[in-house]
Amino acid sequence: MRHLANAMLIATAILAANRVAAAGSNSVGMTITSDRDPDDFDVPKDMKYELNGAHTFDDGLILGGSFQYTDTTFSDRASQNLEATLGYRVPLDSVLSVNGSAGLGEHWRESPSTYFPYYVLRIGADLELNQNITWNAISYRFRDAFDRDDDYDTPQVATGVTFKLDGQSSIAVKIMHNWKDDQPSSTGVSLGFKQRF
Repeated sequence: MRHLANAMLIATAILAANRVAAAGSNSVGMTITSDRDPDDFDVPKDMKYELNGAHTFDDGLILGGSFQYTDTTFSDRASQNLEATLGYRVPLDSVLSVNGSAGLGEHWRESPSTYFPYYVLRIGADLELNQNITWNAISYRFRDAFDRDDDYDTPQVATGVTFKLDGQSSIAVKIMHNWKDDQPSSTGVSLGFKQRF
């Protein structure tokens, strides 16, 4: 599986090299997420801290990567995810767009110590309400380990709103519902900041 992950990273680098002439934009961001018990929102489950970056080409192709650290509440357990994705955004009209991506990642955690590769697929739709506010109407993530014994079947459905602070920076708030092995696992609320350049 490590060879597959390396192959995708190499393919991403080749695609990027072949599109050097294509203009685009870069972005970096950070997101903080509080996951809560699915049956009792007052009960915290974990905190997630994510750093991410992307290059978006003018034709809609998006090369992205992220690192996420998860700190489980009321325990000494922690986990990390390192992920690379290749995506595409398609505007359907002047205000509505859809996007999708596929990626590979590595998940590792402590207590007990384990690590394994996984794959992730995402799809979503965004509606621009005005020049400063975009409704991230729906997004769906399917994520699972290559080896089913690693127990990482963790889909997510989310909705949120992005507010442009100026032409280059924005903040986003999102609420999400997470599952693990076909059972609700948490309801999350996140706040993110993104800077384009």
